[in-house]
Amino acid sequence: MTPIAEIALDLSYTDTKVWARVYAPVRTATGDEWSCAFEITEPFAIERTIYGASSLQALVLALKTMSSYLYGSEAYQTKQLGIGGEFGGNLSFPAPSILHDAAPFPF
Repeated sequence: MTPIAEIALDLSYTDTKVWARVYAPVRTATGDEWSCAFEITEPFAIERTIYGASSLQALVLALKTMSSYLYGSEAYQTKQLGIGGEFGGNLSFPAPSILHDAAPFPF
């Protein structure tokens, strides 16, 4: 699979990047729903597939879920996860509104 969007995030304690990638939604085998996969590389090592009634819904739900993993992570909470050398702030995509007290720009 080829990602349709990706971002490299920084960890404060290493030069290794954390990649967050989302893949194009695909119709499920039954044809009555859509799935959208995403991954977050080590040290998170998360791969998930999210389902929706339409390709757009599956994509939005996948982005919200990925965002929840990142903004809700211990690495983010302890200001070890960031972008562009800034840690604990905006990761360049919205956070679910439930995490707005800890992360900027709610969905």
